[in-house]
Amino acid sequence: MAGFDSNQVASLLRQIGAYNELLSNAYVYGSIASDDQDANTLSLLHKSGLIRPDDSPGEYRVTTDLKRMLNRLMRKQSSYRQLTDMGKVIDAIDEVVIDYQLAITSKEQEDAEYYLDQLDDLLYETKDSLNSNLDNMHFAIVSQFGFVSSLSNKIRQNERYLSHAQKLLNELQQIDPHDCYEWLDWLACPNEFARKITSFVYWYNQILPKLRLIIDNMRISLFRLRRDEKQASQLRNMARFLRKHPEFTLDENLFEQPNLPETLKYAPPMPLKSYVDTKQTSIEQPLLELVHSLRKQSIVTPIKARETSEVSVKPIERLSVEEDFFEQQTELLFERVIITSSAISALSFYQELQNAWLEQSQTIAPKAWIELVFSCYCKLTSAQQNALNIKMKGVAVSGTTDNYSYSDVVIELKTELRA
Repeated sequence: MAGFDSNQVASLLRQIGAYNELLSNAYVYGSIASDDQDANTLSLLHKSGLIRPDDSPGEYRVTTDLKRMLNRLMRKQSSYRQLTDMGKVIDAIDEVVIDYQLAITSKEQEDAEYYLDQLDDLLYETKDSLNSNLDNMHFAIVSQFGFVSSLSNKIRQNERYLSHAQKLLNELQQIDPHDCYEWLDWLACPNEFARKITSFVYWYNQILPKLRLIIDNMRISLFRLRRDEKQASQLRNMARFLRKHPEFTLDENLFEQPNLPETLKYAPPMPLKSYVDTKQTSIEQPLLELVHSLRKQSIVTPIKARETSEVSVKPIERLSVEEDFFEQQTELLFERVIITSSAISALSFYQELQNAWLEQSQTIAPKAWIELVFSCYCKLTSAQQNALNIKMKGVAVSGTTDNYSYSDVVIELKTELRA
């Protein structure tokens, strides 16, 4: 066959013959596990395209192409499906899943392993074919279709690839990969089968953004190729025009013409450039006038003057913090309980110090005082509350079970802390 060397074919056949036991075990038993002794051998067979990695780490399977050839030679039923579109692929996978599920529920282990191998080959072949398709399209974009020479053929190839990619994207978008999880919705679903399905769904979700990126790059590449073709067409037309009009052609012996002025005969050659040398000060003024004339906005918008205003900053006012008078009295109540190690009633403490409070123009109702003592007790730290006991004096409210009307609170030091 053209394009292949006989030495390469012979080398591949020698590898198949030299490692026939490994390949036969991988074909018969479904997969082989690698160890330290066979690591280099398996890596060589993987590079040659004879085996491929399995889902489980360190295990390898026979590639689909080699397995298909062995199935035909061994007269064994092949699991090969024509991957015409993704819809048919999903239908084919669904059929294998149903067969595998029936084999598992019927406890037919050999048939279940056979259908699982079929499913693995079908999923791998689907992913491999799509990945190869996308890799070919990506190579075509990166190389600017270097396998064809003319611009017209490059554009035609780009349009063909772009149309194929858009059809493929539309086809893939019509399938919801999350529907594939329905294949796992049955009892006694094996972990190996679930891992293959979830891996396929994950790959499917990754392939769509990659395909969209390729389509975007193809559109950019097509735009550039069409622009290059237009420029090339303009250059060809200019060259054709110059060939038809020889009066625009400069004579190589122009300096010998007798009617040429003397100043031009000895003048230095004029440098031809495709850009304006802005470093030449002699052309600075006309260049500025040219730039201003080419501007779309000929009338310059005047800059509005900024409005200024004064900001007055007042000095920071210092405020003295005053503590509440009656909160200080509650602290004196707690302090007396700790010093005297005796129980003190909030109401008796109020009656004792009421005259002193009136002399300082401080008044508080008895009910509010009792509520304040209880509130200040609740605000104590956990260690302080553990040192003090509070006893409520009151009567039950009529018509209720756990509601009480309190008339006084008693604060006392706990027994274990008394001297």
